[in-house]
Amino acid sequence: MAIAEIISIGTELLLGQIVNTNSHFLAGELASLGLDSIYQVTVGDNARRIKAGLRDAFDRSDVVITTGGLGPTADDLTHESIAELFAVPMQFDEPSLKRIIAMFQLRGLPMPESNRKQAMRPTGADILPNSRGTAPGIIWKLSESLLHQAGIADPQRPRFILTFPGVPGEMKTMWKDIGQPFLSQQFGPGVIWSIDLKHFGISESLLGEKYAELLNGTNPTVAPLAGSGECRLRVSAKANSIEIARKMAQPVVEDIIRTSAHICYGQDDDTLEGVVARVLIQRRLSVSVAESCTGGLVSKRLTDIPGSSTFIKLNVVTYSNDAKNKLLGVSHEVLNTYGAVSRECAEHMALGIRTLAESDIGISITGIAGPDGGTDDKPVGLVYIGLSTAGASHVAKRLYHSQISRSEIRHRSANDAINMVRLYLLDPALLQQEYAPARQ
Repeated sequence: MAIAEIISIGTELLLGQIVNTNSHFLAGELASLGLDSIYQVTVGDNARRIKAGLRDAFDRSDVVITTGGLGPTADDLTHESIAELFAVPMQFDEPSLKRIIAMFQLRGLPMPESNRKQAMRPTGADILPNSRGTAPGIIWKLSESLLHQAGIADPQRPRFILTFPGVPGEMKTMWKDIGQPFLSQQFGPGVIWSIDLKHFGISESLLGEKYAELLNGTNPTVAPLAGSGECRLRVSAKANSIEIARKMAQPVVEDIIRTSAHICYGQDDDTLEGVVARVLIQRRLSVSVAESCTGGLVSKRLTDIPGSSTFIKLNVVTYSNDAKNKLLGVSHEVLNTYGAVSRECAEHMALGIRTLAESDIGISITGIAGPDGGTDDKPVGLVYIGLSTAGASHVAKRLYHSQISRSEIRHRSANDAINMVRLYLLDPALLQQEYAPARQ
């Protein structure tokens, strides 16, 4: 299997000034072509370090793909660094200059003299045209003599380099129009098909232990991946076509789904709220939410789903005790005896919002998200989540680690609340297993 390496060029990436979405996109594209991406490197705008990165990449990879460093300024050094590595002169490309001039004319602007630099390419390289911007890239199959001259290991093995601008929209268009078809032709059939099986309610380590035998497989492979409050099992298979790869992986996928049961909530782009929304819409059920420490996060996530107006009845944020009392009917006795952050308050909040909205399901969240406000009895990270239906009420107690951020406590609380609804919709008996009933 051929190996491809991605080199992202730009000091702004190293400083964290922009997010490197290009590598994420290209990694997925390379996987779909069946090309292994073992290394991804980020290099600043420095010719010496760019050349060192390129030399290392060519030593270990068959295909090197760069993004960035193709602009008109003095610190855009990608093509110059490639030319220096292989000791070839830069060559002016007249068709590229014409396209750059035309691009400026479309904008009603004269071309600055500095943009002539973008029409230069290493001698011997073919231009990879840019239909959306002024920065063309190159495609170059490097000869054995050039590789040998540059001191690249195993120079008899064919190597390719493709360069793209750092602007994501331009890079993606150039990739889809030219880069992807070119590499597909060079390396022939061979693809990777993968699926993420999303789990909630189990840690990455426990999930890894549960499927330890599967993790040793070679084709298909299974790998646990951690997320924010959830984890995934990624099943991947390599074959000559997507259909064959999918069939190879299918028995493993089915085994995991069967074994994981209710802790596997979805696949790939599924979200907890999306899964819940689909069932609510299908079954014509309604839900209402009363939130305190999450400040409307559950409401936002549910109403982000298209069609949410068909299942959302009423959502409120009741931070104060007065709001909990007047809007949700939480009695002063409950608030004074147990406090706003308590099992009893969460139970009455869920019942109150369900009754007020006349919805099928009521959800409540009350807790201490921090960073202040915790006590020995009720520390930061303590959260109660209530669920009320016509048949019963359930309350979950969660104690999230106090060292995680306020936003992470809120995020995990929202996850747990939405997951309670999911479990109820799957089978109310699951709530009996996971959470002791608060009231029958």
